Amino acid sequence: MKKGAFIIPYFGQFNNYFQLFLNSCKYNPDYDWIIFTDDKTKYNFPKNIKVHYTTFNEIKNYIQKKFDFKIALTYPYKFCDLKPMYGYIFSDYLKSYPFWGHCDVDLLFGNIDEFITDDVRSKYDRIGILGHFTLYKNIKRVNEAFMLPLQGKERYKEILTTNNNFSFDEEYNDSINNILVEHNFNIFRDVHEAGLYTKTSNFRLNHVRPDWGYDVERKTKNLFVWNKGKLTRYTLKNNHVIAEDYLYIHFQSRPMKVNTNDFDVFKIIPNSFDNLEVDNISREKFPKWKHFNLHYFRLRSSNLMKKIKNRVTGRSR
Repeated sequence: MKKGAFIIPYFGQFNNYFQLFLNSCKYNPDYDWIIFTDDKTKYNFPKNIKVHYTTFNEIKNYIQKKFDFKIALTYPYKFCDLKPMYGYIFSDYLKSYPFWGHCDVDLLFGNIDEFITDDVRSKYDRIGILGHFTLYKNIKRVNEAFMLPLQGKERYKEILTTNNNFSFDEEYNDSINNILVEHNFNIFRDVHEAGLYTKTSNFRLNHVRPDWGYDVERKTKNLFVWNKGKLTRYTLKNNHVIAEDYLYIHFQSRPMKVNTNDFDVFKIIPNSFDNLEVDNISREKFPKWKHFNLHYFRLRSSNLMKKIKNRVTGRSR
């Protein structure tokens, strides 16, 4: 029996490294990915990827039938708010799985079983606290948890009847996390993900603290290597190389180039997937990168333009 399935509704064109994402799924054969999409680009889909070609309107109509009130779903990004509801919405596709989940496609997986063990699955209702990767126990109480009241109010109806995005899938601001905490569900928080901080060109990881705030690590010299399903970060610190495995790396709006011709083993540098030029990573043979990275400057320029536009139009920040 498979250990779980991830539901991914995605409308529009997949990113330029989507094949790498698919390959990282292939190396986790105990899980399936069920994708609903209108992108018919030819990809090499592994056996554990199940693709359903459909349209945004068809999925919207399918979801509407699950609720007895009119939902507001007018653009694909709104699916982020619906992620904690997938166990209920897509129950017909999940009957044979003990866990269901959701994940983004702007990430690469390492070895899921290295971090989500049998012991973890047996003890927790929700595994992970972020929208880009979460697993839920596939039982009625968990699947319908999003309907539970939050401080006496039906938060989910507000989410479903409003077009705005509320980050209901993550954070700790009237989200599914608040509901699960209030109703004493067991949550496994530390899946050991490599969440990249967006406001910098280099790789700095962003961590969620126990109080649900965020910490950003200091700048270090580091890169990642993906090797046939294993994701390892190498950090050069005090003339020593520190190697550490991660469940996945999340790029989150970071443009990435695909400059490798080896999809089995490659290095991941701050703006590119490149061929790995060394067999063993050491202080003397630490991999290098030569690509000029403008990510931070593009991000700052984009944010500045948004602020100027908001001031001109009179909108609040």
